[in-house]
Amino acid sequence: MSEILIAGAGIGGLSAAIALGGRASNRNHRITIAEKSSKISEVGAGIQLGPNATQILIRWGLQAELKELAYEPDQLHVKSALSGVELASMRLGVKFREQYGAPYLTLHRADLHSILYAHVIKHEIAEIALSHELEYFEETKEGVNVNFCDNSEATQKISLGQNRQISYDAVIGADGVWSRVRHLLNEALIKTAPIQKSSSKLVTNVEFSGDLAYRSLISQKSLPSQLRLNSVRVWLGPHMHLVQYPVKGGEWLNSVLFVDSRKIQNHGHYSLSKSNLLSWDVPLDQNQLGLFFQDILQKCCYELRDSILALGSWRAWPIMKSEPLITHLQMAQGSVALLGDAAHPMLPYLAQGAGMAIEDANALGIQYKTNPNLGANINLINYSKSRWQRNAMVQKRALLNQKVFHADRALAVARNTSLKLLGEKLLNMPWLYGYIQM
Repeated sequence: MSEILIAGAGIGGLSAAIALGGRASNRNHRITIAEKSSKISEVGAGIQLGPNATQILIRWGLQAELKELAYEPDQLHVKSALSGVELASMRLGVKFREQYGAPYLTLHRADLHSILYAHVIKHEIAEIALSHELEYFEETKEGVNVNFCDNSEATQKISLGQNRQISYDAVIGADGVWSRVRHLLNEALIKTAPIQKSSSKLVTNVEFSGDLAYRSLISQKSLPSQLRLNSVRVWLGPHMHLVQYPVKGGEWLNSVLFVDSRKIQNHGHYSLSKSNLLSWDVPLDQNQLGLFFQDILQKCCYELRDSILALGSWRAWPIMKSEPLITHLQMAQGSVALLGDAAHPMLPYLAQGAGMAIEDANALGIQYKTNPNLGANINLINYSKSRWQRNAMVQKRALLNQKVFHADRALAVARNTSLKLLGEKLLNMPWLYGYIQM
């Protein structure tokens, strides 16, 4: 039985454990999830899951849990932030189920995380070691030696033992945008290929995209009836856009206002310090933020202004990005692989961050189940070869959407015209939603 370490107990890490663990009777791996935090939790707000991801979750046996906590919107509407005119719409609901065999769902990130965590615990898929941060690893002929540092004195942590160096057959880095595993892989790549001038291009660097996301989560009952939604609504305006959709079974409304801080100034209610950039959840001065919103919404339609000003407190989220992948080596080297945001940080402008992590996890599980007798390094390289081009394509489209969504003047006119002419044909992307892994 092989020993596999997963660094990170977020959506990607828990998904990887489920995909690798499977049913207890068929289990070929002993899985440990090392989480640097002292407790299992998830931050953030809402997420959207296309049928490319939901069909995997349903196949893992999570349909009942999704039905209870997620929401299935009936449509997606795209509107002009300036005029309020609807530019295009796309049928979701029954249409997507019929076309892709699985639903389009919206839910709170913490709810998805709790579903995955409960499944891992109920089926005893993995040991979860809290307050254990991967500090360093070294590959040997026998496997991967991993050193941990203790992040906390939490009394309820599950200890990996007094010995902080443990050997594994494979290590999966699912430790997010600021991945320690990716950092160490980048260092190893530079050391092993110093003569190759192209080696620096293989290093995945993360940088601030220039966009800030302002997030709000509010009970729909507290909103005027005209502002409550049972669909996904996207407002497109110059250097900004707003996305809104129901979560928590439709009872709450998730809203995210994305603003290009390079074009829209006076967002200085907090400085972009290093700690801000590392955070998913930056507190804001709500009074200053209200003035800022009034400033950027001056040219917007009344409906959008009312929607923004009626919402509750807001939190900030600096949006990070990396260049699209160019080779499978950026996702796996030897017996160490990356998954989700650790492998391919992407802009949220295709709503596929969680979806790609789930797809990655599923591909990893498929590889190990298809080739159980292969060594860890071969399985991981085959996994990365099966995933990097798909992820690169999604990264590129998300980068393009950043320009399209925030377009101004002539480009905005061209965008709006295309949406009005093509509508659902432009919004419905079979290459994205119809992707099936078995």
